[in-house]
Amino acid sequence: MTAIFTLSDISEQIAVLRARLLATRWPSYDSRDDRSLGTSSDDAKRLVDYWATQFDFESLRQRVSALPHAYVTIDDVTVHLLHVRSPHAHAVPVIITHGWPSSFLEIVPLIERMTQPERFGGRAEDACHLVIPSLPGFGFSSPARTLEAYTGAAIADLWARAMTFLGYERFFASGGDIGARVTSWLGVRHPQRARGIHVSSNALRLELPGEAIPTEAELAYLAQRNQWAAAEGGYMHVQQTKPLSLAYGLSDSPAGLAAWLAEKWCSWSEGQNCANSEVMDIILSHATVYWISNTIATSFLPYFVYDWPPGARVDGTQVKVPVGFYLSAAEIGGIPPESFARRQFEIARWSVLPRGGHFMATEEPNLLADDLLTFIRALR
Repeated sequence: MTAIFTLSDISEQIAVLRARLLATRWPSYDSRDDRSLGTSSDDAKRLVDYWATQFDFESLRQRVSALPHAYVTIDDVTVHLLHVRSPHAHAVPVIITHGWPSSFLEIVPLIERMTQPERFGGRAEDACHLVIPSLPGFGFSSPARTLEAYTGAAIADLWARAMTFLGYERFFASGGDIGARVTSWLGVRHPQRARGIHVSSNALRLELPGEAIPTEAELAYLAQRNQWAAAEGGYMHVQQTKPLSLAYGLSDSPAGLAAWLAEKWCSWSEGQNCANSEVMDIILSHATVYWISNTIATSFLPYFVYDWPPGARVDGTQVKVPVGFYLSAAEIGGIPPESFARRQFEIARWSVLPRGGHFMATEEPNLLADDLLTFIRALR
């Protein structure tokens, strides 16, 4: 079944949200502008005030309602997605999967660049049809039926069935963060359908094959990732071990929700400043989707089942379809040595983008769209 989604009846929810924001009880410790403890007090108070008094909910409603939404029900799971067909008859389908702490909104800046590339200096013959799903339990997709259904492999199987429903037998796939892992599993479990996969460094295992002798660059990269995990990975440990203990607070407090999301959006991106109104609009658009749909708790569940069978990340040697990697220095962990990735995957395209970080589709949509279109062009 399909349906058009609208945000037509949220006025009461917005009124409650604003009242909660204006009644925020702040922590007893005021960090002012010090971000070393997490989202600073100054940033959090600025975000809350902006969300309560200046954020344009009507503009968000209009922008979201204007998008071509669809719902695909598979068994008893309802997948929300954007389905944007290019006006060009020769376009090929691409499914692009977002990550955390994100939503389908992260991918929206790619839509016109992919479906009508000639409007952005590209070639009409490179056009694509886009499918942009919301992960199970994120935004307007229903929760998965079981915890096992939140694994990357299970979501890949769900995506394959959704693409069948939409009439796409063969397709390309792309994604970052959780989306990179889901996309990789599409390449392993559905090689007869996935024509190629395009992923961020999140698809890589943080280990070398047992017989491999690491290079200095590879050892340095692994050490850097370990240092990052020790300094910045607390969120993942909580969400992987005790997600509900955190979710009670963030489901009840919009101030807490905004602060939790903002810390990641600002620290994982390149130069995104929480004091900038455009950046606050981006963060709070995602926060509004999480709040209205009450899905922050279920957005944690892919972390809880992170390494459940068949595992978080694929054995790259099992991927028999072309693989393209897109990378940037500001992404979590930086740029891995190409040799490290080639020990795991047979790589058709290796792109180091000059700008952007974890949220590349929003941060640098031109760069990401150009790289994805170039990857696909060689495989048409």
